[in-house]
Amino acid sequence: AASGLASGKRGEIMKHPIRLEICKLLDMHASLTTREIRDLLMQSHPGEKQVYAADEHVLSLRAVGIAELVEEWVEDAGEGEMLMQRWRLTKFGREKYRKYW
Repeated sequence: AASGLASGKRGEIMKHPIRLEICKLLDMHASLTTREIRDLLMQSHPGEKQVYAADEHVLSLRAVGIAELVEEWVEDAGEGEMLMQRWRLTKFGREKYRKYW
């Protein structure tokens, strides 16, 4: 039953336009940080509120096996530290993305 739920959720997740766009970006690049994804989305979707939730969208893609965390580190962000994360498409994610796009 869990695998049926997971495959259903994967289909729903891939239908979200910003998530599809994130997959497109990750398909075009070997890997990207969350910040790079957000910056690229801002260029292609100026004024789109969902762009600011890019990190949440990437985590949703990770939860269903479409994106994977490559590395994470902490950077000094002036008034504190910021967790940086680098992502790439999984093999499954690339196949799924190319099927939908």
